[in-house]
Amino acid sequence: MGFFDTLNQARTQVYVISFVCFLCPGMFNALNSLPTAGPAAQEVKDKQNASLYFCFAIMGLLAGGLNNILGPRILAAIGGTGYAIYAAAQYNIFKVQGPKGTDPITDAANTFSIFSGAYIGLCAGMLWAAQGQICLTYPTESQKGTFFATFWVIFNLGAVLGNTIGTILSWGAGPEGYAMNDAMYLIFIVLMACGSVVAFLIQPPGTIIREDQTQVETPPTNVLREFVEILKLFANPAMLTILIPCMSSNWFYTYQFGPFGGYFSGRTNGLKAIFYWLGQAGGAWVLGNMFLDNTKYTRTARAWTGVYLMAGTTLAFFGGGAAFEYTASAKDFVKIDAGTDFGRFIGPFILYVCYGLYDAFFQVFTNYLIGAISNDSETLSRYAGFYKGTQSAAGGLSWALNGFVFTGEKALTSTAQFWVMVIPCAVSLIFFALFTKTFVKDTTDENPEHGSSIKAH
Repeated sequence: MGFFDTLNQARTQVYVISFVCFLCPGMFNALNSLPTAGPAAQEVKDKQNASLYFCFAIMGLLAGGLNNILGPRILAAIGGTGYAIYAAAQYNIFKVQGPKGTDPITDAANTFSIFSGAYIGLCAGMLWAAQGQICLTYPTESQKGTFFATFWVIFNLGAVLGNTIGTILSWGAGPEGYAMNDAMYLIFIVLMACGSVVAFLIQPPGTIIREDQTQVETPPTNVLREFVEILKLFANPAMLTILIPCMSSNWFYTYQFGPFGGYFSGRTNGLKAIFYWLGQAGGAWVLGNMFLDNTKYTRTARAWTGVYLMAGTTLAFFGGGAAFEYTASAKDFVKIDAGTDFGRFIGPFILYVCYGLYDAFFQVFTNYLIGAISNDSETLSRYAGFYKGTQSAAGGLSWALNGFVFTGEKALTSTAQFWVMVIPCAVSLIFFALFTKTFVKDTTDENPEHGSSIKAH
C-alpha cells in the first residue's frame, strides 16, 4: 500500500500536517530564532512579531469555528501563504540595511514588515486551527500524547534544518558572521511557499479512520452556531483554568530569541539554535510518547507525572538560567564564540538546550490536558483555537512591550526580561495542578450533545 493509498488514515494525516508545519512555522522558527543584524532591525522585528501575534490571537479564536465549517485542508492551504511573505519582508529589511547592516530602515520597509506580520498572524491562526483538530481529534485515547509528540518532532526538524543551513553558510565568516545572506533568505522563502502545496494532501475529517477503526465524526454546523460556541469558551471552567498556561506557552520567546542571543557571537547563535530545536523534538517525544501515553498507568497518574515534571524543570532550568543571566549581564562580559572559546560555550549551550526541552514539555503537556477532556472533533477544534488564540495574544503582548513600549532609554534590561519570562511559567504550575485535579479523569465524559463516555487506555 503506497503513501497516497493511506491518506485517509489518522496517522498519515498527522504526518501530512506535520510536514506542512515543518515547511511553514518550522522554518519560521528557524528564521525567528536567529539574531538580527543590529538594534534597528531587532526593533522592526519586535514590531513585526507584535502585529503577528495580535492578529494571530484574533484569528486563532475564530479559526476553530472556521475550521469546522471549511475544513482543515482549506485553512492549512491558505494559512501556509503567510510565511513566505513574512520571510520576504525580513529579506527586504536585510537588503535595505546594506552589506554592513548599518543603513537606516525606510518607512516603506518598516510598513511592509508590519503588514507581513499582520498577514502571517491571520494565516497562522488558520493553519494552527487545522493542526489542532488533526492532532487532538484523530488519535485514539491511548495515542494523544504520541500523536502530538510525533507532530512536534517533525515540525521542529524544520527549524533544525533551517538553522543548520544558516550556520554552515555563516561559519567561515568568523565569530560575527551573520547567519543570513541572500541565498539563505531565498531558501526560506521557497520552502515556506511549498507548505501551502503540501496542505492539499489533507483529507476531509469525515473520511478519516482512526487506528481502532472508528471514523472521525463531523456533525453539520453553521456560522451562527460556531460563533456562539466560541463565545461560550470564555465561560467554560476548564478553558478558564488552563488560560494562564495557554498564555504563558509562547511568552518566553522574547527573552530566549532576544537578550539571551546577544550573549553569543553571530555564528554561535546559529549553532546553539540547532540544538535548541533538537531539544524540542527530543523533549516532545520523551514526554508525549514515553510518559503521557504509557498505558501501564492511569491517565490521572500520567497527568500528575506531567505536573511534577513541569514543576521540577521550571525550578531547575530557570534556576540555572538565573545564575547565567546575572553572570552574563555584567559590564565586562565578552560575547561567547564556540569557534574560539568552546569551553565557555558548553554551560550556556546546555542551558539553551534545556530551554528547548522546557518549551516542548510545556506545549505537549498543555495540549495533552486539553485533549484529555474531550474526544469530540468540533469541540477540540474550538479548544485548539482558544489555546492558540490566547497563546498568541500573550505572545503579541510580550513582543509589543519590547517593540513599542520599552524602547530606547526605557528598554528593559536583560535581567528584567528574564524575570518577566519566568514569573508566568511559575504561576502556570498552580493552574496545571488545578486543571489536573479538577478536570482530568480516567474516563472522558462528553456532555450529551457531544456523545458518550470513552474509557481511557
